Amino acid sequence: MTSAIPNQWIVVQRPAEVAGRRSEIARMAGWEIRDESGHWRVRTAESYRKQPPSLLTTRHIRESQFNFLGTLPEQASHLTASSSNSVTEELKRLRDKETLASEVARFQLVFLRTPTAQLPDAMRTFFSEAAKRLPQSELLVIDVARELSARYNLAKFLLTVELTPTQLPNDSLPVGSALTTGGIFAAELFTAPALLALAPYVVGVPASRARGAAVWLFGRPVAGLTFPTDQLIDTVRPTTDRLDGPRQRGGKNPPTATAEQTMAFFTWWTTQVNKVLSLATDPVNFADRASNVYCPVKHWQYLASIERLFRDVAETLADTEYHETAQLRAAYDALDTLDGMHHGAFDELVTPSRAARTLQKLRQDLPRDISEVALPICQRAVDALDKVKDGFTPTGTYYTPTGLAGLPGKKGPMDKTWDQATSLYLRRDRNSAHSFLKMDEWEKALLLSHNGTLPRGIAELAFLYLLDLVAHPDKIATKLR
Repeated sequence: MTSAIPNQWIVVQRPAEVAGRRSEIARMAGWEIRDESGHWRVRTAESYRKQPPSLLTTRHIRESQFNFLGTLPEQASHLTASSSNSVTEELKRLRDKETLASEVARFQLVFLRTPTAQLPDAMRTFFSEAAKRLPQSELLVIDVARELSARYNLAKFLLTVELTPTQLPNDSLPVGSALTTGGIFAAELFTAPALLALAPYVVGVPASRARGAAVWLFGRPVAGLTFPTDQLIDTVRPTTDRLDGPRQRGGKNPPTATAEQTMAFFTWWTTQVNKVLSLATDPVNFADRASNVYCPVKHWQYLASIERLFRDVAETLADTEYHETAQLRAAYDALDTLDGMHHGAFDELVTPSRAARTLQKLRQDLPRDISEVALPICQRAVDALDKVKDGFTPTGTYYTPTGLAGLPGKKGPMDKTWDQATSLYLRRDRNSAHSFLKMDEWEKALLLSHNGTLPRGIAELAFLYLLDLVAHPDKIATKLR
């Protein structure tokens, strides 16, 4: 297992509220705990046993393995008699529509709302029918260990004990359930970027249930966006001409990834995310280095940040060639989150040479089948970033073949290479979320030297850098250290 500080025990100040419940918490969270005079010494069970983490486990459900679905807990609040009747009616309505979108909705509804005892047969029947539409369909289940949710909950519990102990409810021992998002509960948050890696095409769709997520891989990329849209609200949404370049929406220029490649990529992705989450939930990585005492504040901040990063990237991909202004904002948010997590300053991440180096390293390190799925969108982002300089007016006052020269700085004229000018321009574009009112003279000159149009694909830089972290979890370990 990758760990920032391997084979180390840390000190956790034991709350009085959990006195006598050490074994229960250790079992629930997958911790090894030693009780020592008012505090605990803690490390994860996988570190103690020198085993790989198993917070997320990908299971390929073949014909003989549907019975595994009978182990997934029911979400009892959904299974009342009245809701069962409405589900039956909705499933019939969806079946009658005979579109892929309605089949996807039916898949999600069947997986979520079917009682556990009936789930294997229900999903077996569904996939026998789905194979007629998409013969290379595959069903995967992402099995979420209860330790994952419990570790999130314990971080929040210990933080609450430290900051606002009066807010603790009676019998306050946390349970393994969702906290800040539904992603921890059913894993959709962490798998969504993989399913959207060929956006605006999708390679599969998720369905949620307690302690797991099902994924229907289509066996080929499917256009995820019809154009023109048939949603009434989209006819009112302001259009944007900020992004320019070729599109793939509406079935144009489909990707060529095969069923084998998409399966290999998705399996690789969940394996790597398992390593990322193991690092992010390991309390050892959030101990004060001087005192070796666990800091729940730092831990909770990091857990919330890693969730935010995955969410922002998923939103960026989902809005590809659709809501492009929202897509660019989500991408800027993702880059800001990476900046806050010390994985590169925003200005550095939007520098063309940095992005090109990141892509080159991924091309060297990733297996071919993974690269075939993951890297086309990254290449598009790098190419788009390199073309930002084309928006600077060649007849402008400051334009030169190698960059901008003579920008009016406070200490005299400034010269900027295209690498620097691109980064500075995108930083000012991102800062415009706070208005354009407070700007220095050189910033005004920089903005007015550009036509304001950005190359389509630039927002996908967010996926490039998330992919780099997922491919190299040791970078997370290094930053935590």
